Amino acid sequence: MKFENNLSKWNEIAEPVYEKKEINFPNENATLYVKSKNWGITGNHKNTVISTNPVLEFQADSLSEYVFQGFSEIIYKTDNDTLTIYSHYEPTIPSKFDSKIKVEFIKIRNNTEWNELKGKIESNYQIFE
Repeated sequence: MKFENNLSKWNEIAEPVYEKKEINFPNENATLYVKSKNWGITGNHKNTVISTNPVLEFQADSLSEYVFQGFSEIIYKTDNDTLTIYSHYEPTIPSKFDSKIKVEFIKIRNNTEWNELKGKIESNYQIFE
């Protein structure tokens, strides 16, 4: 019985942890979602997606979502009908992303650039960790 109780706790530990942030575009009457899934016994796997699907728990779909693999933060900003994403890593670009919102990607090449961008977070930029 004790073993069974400990085993059920291991299942909880290995359960994925999901996060989601809603990004609204009121001029376009559209919403995108930045979502992450962190899983593994030691939490050593992570995917982050830009999606039109509001469901929190997800399996990354590289055909319809921008998929970032690994533990990289992303910084983003909105401007009318455009979402601009800044990251150290390039996402998988989906062939069937169905949104009125344009998604632009800018690869950050070094930590100096990244730190300058982080300094702008309080103005027009947001971070998703």
